[in-house]
Amino acid sequence: MKKKVLGLLTILVLLLTACNPKDQDQTITIGTTEGIYAKVIDKALAPALQELGYEMKVEKYVDFITPNANLAEGVIDANMFQQRLYLDQSKQQEELPIVALTDIPSIGLGLYSNELISIDDIPNGAWITIPNDELGTARALRFLEQQGLLSLNADAPTYTVNETQIDSNPKKLQIQPVLTAQLVASLTSGDLAVIPDNYVIVNNMKLDAALAKEQLSKELNYIIAVREGDTDQDFAKALKEAVESDTFKLAIDKEFQGFGK
Repeated sequence: MKKKVLGLLTILVLLLTACNPKDQDQTITIGTTEGIYAKVIDKALAPALQELGYEMKVEKYVDFITPNANLAEGVIDANMFQQRLYLDQSKQQEELPIVALTDIPSIGLGLYSNELISIDDIPNGAWITIPNDELGTARALRFLEQQGLLSLNADAPTYTVNETQIDSNPKKLQIQPVLTAQLVASLTSGDLAVIPDNYVIVNNMKLDAALAKEQLSKELNYIIAVREGDTDQDFAKALKEAVESDTFKLAIDKEFQGFGK
């Protein structure tokens, strides 16, 4: 009788273990690109998911097209590298069955200077470097407009506006688009630079040294994307729970200066 009872208890324990996802070896394959979000996955997302019983496999890409194509094809379960705006554009152009699952800490722009400590100190004719890619240029100009440093043509497209569409520049600022990777270095010869948060962090600068910070709109937030039919899957729910967890948030504060808040 004792053997029968022990046998039944063993079976019961095995059944309960099988029903508990935290005790299973579950793996989520996520795509990303080299840079800040690969580090966020390693330092913040992976530990948070591990607490929920999931392991992570990371696929790194060198372009912005393949991660969405591979997600749509089921090669990866999710990706984390793009803004909501880019996802929407990709879906329209390629008709991809993928959607934003959740927002993540998002890279904003900051206005930095090695010498100036306030926007009020910006002299006439100051030289400001900004990102030279289309979206980066548009965001930087909109950001400078937010700070009252210039005004743009009212009919200019929001995310394709460029320096030729500046209507008013009262301080006669000299605005020079350069490669994003050169923005930090440009501070040694220029007065100011509009720099994304991730480049600030990797160059050991302080986010709170910014003279001003960009206010991101919803479409500029970075996101985790999944296939349309997977939003209610357990792994997708786990991704959302991980991003909202204290473990994730504490890691962002510790490892990344709390960027994206």
